[in-house]
Amino acid sequence: MDLLVHPLTIASGNITQRCLAGAVTGVLSHLLYFIRGYHVTSAYGILLTHIALYTAITALSVVQTGGILTGLAASTIVGASYLAALFTSIIVYRLFFHPLRKFPGPLFGRITKMYGPWTNRHGQMHIEQNKLFAKYGDIVRIAPNELLILSTDAIPKIHAAKSGCRKRHAGVYDVVHYRGAYNLDSILDREEHRWRRQVWERAMTTSSLSSYEPLTREVCHAWLSKLQTASASRDELDTSLFSLLITFDNMGKIGFGHEFGTVAAGRENRMLRLLEVMFGQVAGLGELAWPIAVMQGFGVGGDAAEFDELARGMAEMVMREDQKNPEQKNIIVGHFIQDFQSEKPTAFFEENILYSDAGLVLVGATDTIAAALSYAFYHLAVHGGVQEKLAGLVGEVFGVTVPGEFANADLAKIEFLDAVINETLRLDNPVCNNAARLTPPEGIVVDGLYIPGGVSVRVPGYAMQRSEKGFVRPDEFIPERWTEWPELIVDRAAFMPFIVGPNNCVGKRLAMMVLRLVLAYTVHHYRFELAPGEDGTAIYREAKNNLILKAGPLKLVFDRRE
Repeated sequence: MDLLVHPLTIASGNITQRCLAGAVTGVLSHLLYFIRGYHVTSAYGILLTHIALYTAITALSVVQTGGILTGLAASTIVGASYLAALFTSIIVYRLFFHPLRKFPGPLFGRITKMYGPWTNRHGQMHIEQNKLFAKYGDIVRIAPNELLILSTDAIPKIHAAKSGCRKRHAGVYDVVHYRGAYNLDSILDREEHRWRRQVWERAMTTSSLSSYEPLTREVCHAWLSKLQTASASRDELDTSLFSLLITFDNMGKIGFGHEFGTVAAGRENRMLRLLEVMFGQVAGLGELAWPIAVMQGFGVGGDAAEFDELARGMAEMVMREDQKNPEQKNIIVGHFIQDFQSEKPTAFFEENILYSDAGLVLVGATDTIAAALSYAFYHLAVHGGVQEKLAGLVGEVFGVTVPGEFANADLAKIEFLDAVINETLRLDNPVCNNAARLTPPEGIVVDGLYIPGGVSVRVPGYAMQRSEKGFVRPDEFIPERWTEWPELIVDRAAFMPFIVGPNNCVGKRLAMMVLRLVLAYTVHHYRFELAPGEDGTAIYREAKNNLILKAGPLKLVFDRRE
């Protein structure tokens, strides 16, 4: 009983008064601090401050009560009063006084950003977002200060060069960096992004792509060798897995001049596994950024830290090779190193920037293209007529420029091949959420509706590209909508697999080259269909939204064409 009684009669005053003081402090903390400004990046400091204050109050209570347990109980009751008042104030404000209070959305989402992890509890946040639009309309409040928008009018107002919307304080971008160095995708400052992008664009010129193309053909031939073995024994292959291996091996060659050999091995290596786990963890948090900031503060990196060090090691390997052979073949990271080692760097002023962007090469040139390739195999397998039509068209350009090979320049002239790729990207956008942006102080107007300043907004690509606002029969695979049936496109602005504006995908041309070559080599040499017992549902049912979509398994069988 002493534990329950003694805290109520503390020497310096009645416990009720202390609890009241704690409650008042909680309300004032909200009104004077938490309600003002952006505090995600300060989460570690905020946590330490609260721990320190609680420890100090506990120590004082122990001294005043003369007992450890009574002192701990007293400080805990006061702390609980503070937290109860703080969160009550927060909830009341978010429900009844917040600038977004009139926007519809789930109650849980209007109260807390913890709704994000809930929507991605099955790894399919993009599907849940579609359900929200169906229930609440075209603008949904999915977090206390975040709106999900289904509107082509919003796309340029959020992403265009003239838009006042910015990445800073909008979401996870604030905490995605390598030792303080942000990669091209996560850079918060537009001017810094502009200079960094110039270096990336040097790695994506027509000349650079031409030098990458023979390396991509090498990967295609490794894939064909795997198909030859599988078709001879009538073995089924998980093309979702091999899509990842193909793009990973290709990234190794064109990004770092390195042979990973995962296609030949037929399995993932450690780096690929880290990619999946690392992004899966962030996605599992529903893009909740403050836990990441806290872990960074404590120096708890886990898989992310291991991945960062592997990326660093890859970049350092290229630099060592570059010293031995300055005429080293053209590779993506080579352009970064050239800028870094120049007398007047354009953007790579220190090593951590180089390492940060090396990690982005590993991500951007692998997962996004792999997702598109996985679903392209699916659509071609279940639409045999499309597969045969494509095989006939690519066969006409086989060996035209390069004897016995396909050339990207020839394939790019086949309108139907790009139509198949575009329709795949439309239905199964690899970046299905799209990152949020923060509205400028003056706010923006979308479809005649005013959205206040300082609000996180996003147009999710998956929902937008499967909406009747943009396409007739939006859930059907119809490549001809991009060729002879343009009437099936209501608003082409709804198609944004590579985003728009200054932050659009710098590797778009590279991605298209890889997809064209892999698909052309495959359909030219092999027919393929669903394996016995495969109904084609797992690729969607077991897909995971790890910020970048990871397709579920798809078992296909291949027969060599005569």
